[in-house]
Amino acid sequence: MWMSMTGFGRGERHGDEISVTVEARTVNHRFLDLHTRCPGRFLSWEPRIRGIVRESVRRGKVDLHVNVREWGKLGAGLLVNDELLCSFLAEAKRIREEHGVGGEVTLRDLLSVPDLFQTAPVGGDPAELLWPVAEGAVRDALGMLGRARAEEGDRMKQVLQESVARLELLAGEIRSLTVENKEQAAARFRERIAALAADAGVDPVRLHQEAAILLDRLDITEECDRLASHLAAVDALFRSPGDAVGKRIDFLVQEIFRELNTAGNKSAHAGVSALVVTAKTELEKIREQIQNVE
Repeated sequence: MWMSMTGFGRGERHGDEISVTVEARTVNHRFLDLHTRCPGRFLSWEPRIRGIVRESVRRGKVDLHVNVREWGKLGAGLLVNDELLCSFLAEAKRIREEHGVGGEVTLRDLLSVPDLFQTAPVGGDPAELLWPVAEGAVRDALGMLGRARAEEGDRMKQVLQESVARLELLAGEIRSLTVENKEQAAARFRERIAALAADAGVDPVRLHQEAAILLDRLDITEECDRLASHLAAVDALFRSPGDAVGKRIDFLVQEIFRELNTAGNKSAHAGVSALVVTAKTELEKIREQIQNVE
């Protein structure tokens, strides 16, 4: 299955005292570049989340954000700072006795004392207890992300197949001109040899030997053979049931460009040069598209 490296997914799960929402976004990248963000008290989730992401994403930049909304005690209890309470009551009593201030200390007075009441966890670790809710939200988000990436991957595959088909036609046209290319080059060399042979001191035999060597260098048959082989390899990847084909096709695109470039430089035929330019333009479209394939 072809997978695009661009996509978005969202998952949401609810528990008795918590709601977890996860959003995952991906864009293209040479390797797997994973960034996760969890609330401070749930940072222990991050290693597990990263492991789940690696199960479904092999390449690309992934930003995964976890949002937690709490509406219960969530394993927290209220504690009274007894030492501070005793000190506060003792000071209140002293002030009444020494300064004749009336009135009793009320609960409202106590609630206004900083740090008199503190929250403290009770029971197990909330992050551990609530992980199943978070895990469900993460998997839901990645499931939606995977479907989006697969749909985009199928569309990209169709576009690339069309471009490769056009490249195969262009490669066939280039091959059809190889004989004519060599004949044109040979005709030019014969004209030059005839002109040079008229000059005194020039060995005609040596000229013909040099011309034969140059003609062999101008032959683009081998480039056409390798070009056809690389295009066949790309076709095979289209039919392959495997995944993560982006890097392999990207490598083949580089090799195809190398063969086209060499053929264009060696050829003495204007038609071949024009076809090479057109093929390079089509290849550049493939190169841009393939950068976003996992």
